[in-house]
Amino acid sequence: QDFMERFETFTDPAIPPFMYGSHYSTSAGVVLHFLVRLHPFGELHRQLQGGHFDVADRLFSSIPRTWDMCTGPSAAEVKELTPEWYCHPAFLRNSNQFKLGTSQEGELLGDVQLPPWANGSPEKFIEVMRCALESDICSEMLPHWVDLIFGFKQQGPESIKARNVFFYLTYYGSVDVASIEDEALRTATELQIAHFGQCPMQIFVRPHGHKHLQKHANSISKMIGLYKMTTPFPELSNTISDSESKDKPERKQEIVLPFLNAPLSHWVHLDAPPPGPHASLVAVRLAGIDRCLAVDAHGIFHSFRWMWKPDPPPETPHPPKDEEYIAGDGSYTPIKEVHEDEFSIEDYFDKGCFVAQRELPRFRSIPRLPYNTNISGAPLIVALSKTLFASHSLLLVLSDGDGKGALAMQFVDPAKGMVKSEAVIPSVHSDRITAIAMDPLGTATGGGAGGELAVVGSADGSATLWRFISSHYLPLRPKQRMRGHYGTKIHAVAISNTMNICATVSSTRCCIFNLGNGAMLRSFAPPDIAASNNLPLNTEDLTHAITLFADSPALCLSVQGYIVLVCQSMLTTSLASNQTQGNSTDKGPTFKDKRRNTNTMVITLQLFTLEGEHCGSHLLETWRGVPHKIIPILEGKAVMVCRNRGVTLHRVSPTYPLELIDEWQTAEDENMNAAYDVDIGPSLLRPVMAAAACSGGALRLHALPGISAWSEEHRKGSVSAAVGNALAKPAQKLKNAVGSVKGIGTRVVGFGKELGREAMSDAKERGIGGFFGGVFGRGSGNR
Repeated sequence: QDFMERFETFTDPAIPPFMYGSHYSTSAGVVLHFLVRLHPFGELHRQLQGGHFDVADRLFSSIPRTWDMCTGPSAAEVKELTPEWYCHPAFLRNSNQFKLGTSQEGELLGDVQLPPWANGSPEKFIEVMRCALESDICSEMLPHWVDLIFGFKQQGPESIKARNVFFYLTYYGSVDVASIEDEALRTATELQIAHFGQCPMQIFVRPHGHKHLQKHANSISKMIGLYKMTTPFPELSNTISDSESKDKPERKQEIVLPFLNAPLSHWVHLDAPPPGPHASLVAVRLAGIDRCLAVDAHGIFHSFRWMWKPDPPPETPHPPKDEEYIAGDGSYTPIKEVHEDEFSIEDYFDKGCFVAQRELPRFRSIPRLPYNTNISGAPLIVALSKTLFASHSLLLVLSDGDGKGALAMQFVDPAKGMVKSEAVIPSVHSDRITAIAMDPLGTATGGGAGGELAVVGSADGSATLWRFISSHYLPLRPKQRMRGHYGTKIHAVAISNTMNICATVSSTRCCIFNLGNGAMLRSFAPPDIAASNNLPLNTEDLTHAITLFADSPALCLSVQGYIVLVCQSMLTTSLASNQTQGNSTDKGPTFKDKRRNTNTMVITLQLFTLEGEHCGSHLLETWRGVPHKIIPILEGKAVMVCRNRGVTLHRVSPTYPLELIDEWQTAEDENMNAAYDVDIGPSLLRPVMAAAACSGGALRLHALPGISAWSEEHRKGSVSAAVGNALAKPAQKLKNAVGSVKGIGTRVVGFGKELGREAMSDAKERGIGGFFGGVFGRGSGNR
């Protein structure tokens, strides 16, 4: 009402009426105001204020106070929220120890005061804000915001109805600065526009369309409900966290788990051919639209082929005209008995089954890695690229070259499992390579030059960064060399091109580096697990605890801004045993307690922010051993942990740190089929299936939501491409032989049979005849 009164009573012949005296988007009033505790915004703020911070009472110090100033009865300010409010909790902490002064009430400014529901945790506050941004309510209201900022409610009569009128100089094109002849007035106008703020250009002239909300989820995060502040699987969760369970909201909606609730037709288990025993598969990668490449513990490559066969839609007759019916699964049900909100697990899963096989191509020599680690007894160190090189036909494989610091590079054809080329660069490190991680860049993630980034860790305590762009030009030296572990062996490495960082882990230290210049951004030590209140023993009997980062390649960087690690703790407890009789006194015999020490090994998953803040832990079962690998899902809201008996899915959340939410079991008992690696694909931007490398040389495939639609989209293209490739070789030979010669019709006689034989041979070699129903075989059978 106050704003409308100001607008209606404002009279100035040179200035049009307005409602708000401040603007929602300014560099000084919004960006520097909110981000004053971060570099370089703190220094820019001091430059704006003449070399020192502003008065403490005007600095950003409390979220509740800022909310009241923007939405309360006075509404003295209007401010928009910067992206950091949804992804970067560091701007709420005074980690740089800036001296921001003391308010008139005697309060020393430091960290930002949070709402009570955040429990003093900036990470929890950011998570709630992020979940609110991703909620359906926000999706429904977002078009109204677009109308106010970019649309038809920005200017004109609709802006008055929406109470959205600002000072006239903030609107794009409201004044022609170049036409102002008075230099002082032109400078003042430019400063006004630069510091006061400016509305963006109006883009839409009619109401913005609403987002179509899907009834059923099409991703793992939405399927499980990770964007909602609820615990989907509390009965399986065993979380070690400083926060109390009473502060956590309860689950109120139905949850569908993509692995535990999936039907039997959604997975297939490919065992190794007899006789056995066989080496375990330790690395796996989905390649193309129907291929999978794996490496076993002996360094031998294995090729697989798969296809998803959707069920045909049910044929239903026309319903009777005299009654209202709705079709469903071949039968009719009265509409009055069908409820829109009725929960059905079958609605969330695709109808169909897998068709998969292990490829057994002919080869003269066994396709394998250049260096066999079984000779030295060291574990196999190998990494497969997600990017396909050489016209999307070859995978890059990096491995330990000689056990003395050399790096081996190979290009492998996933269709045949054959090594096309290889190179070994000696003396990359002064000791053997212990960890390798790769991440795609460019076209593999949606645009750019394409290629792959790799970080290589060594037992000498150093790590190197490599960039691979083409299969024709391999790098001979690393792009960056990073140190920080003081010569201690590096156990695990991880890299994220999206966040431009990589991480290395030794027994006592985790270091985070910048990919651009190789500088160390942050390092932190293992957490103090003795301070946890949910250990599998009585903490009062705990006398000694040692916690180290586990000697395992399990390490993961989440695009949500978190890092997941594995820790091993040795806990020593002193327990009282039977009493023994001591020396007798005048008052009678005396007794003393005899105590014995007991050592207990504890394995935990640890969740840290990229700033080194510890968010919580999750206790793992000891009988399942140390995790072998940790893989993030696309949205970064959960991680997949490869362990004995299968793969577990854990939530990446400071509110529910690493809560167990789903499990992909690869065996019925605890002594069989450990999972060593897992990959989600085939596309990074649209994962529709998962592949797990298991012990005994077995591979397990599992379908994810959306695989039927994806399969139908790629079915026609894959068949035509396969047939075209099969015919390309003999057709090229025919062209080279008779393409440019005239009058040699007699030489063409006999080429028909040869062309047919080569086409049939090449088709069988590529597996086309057996996999696509005999494209060439049916023709010969009809004769």
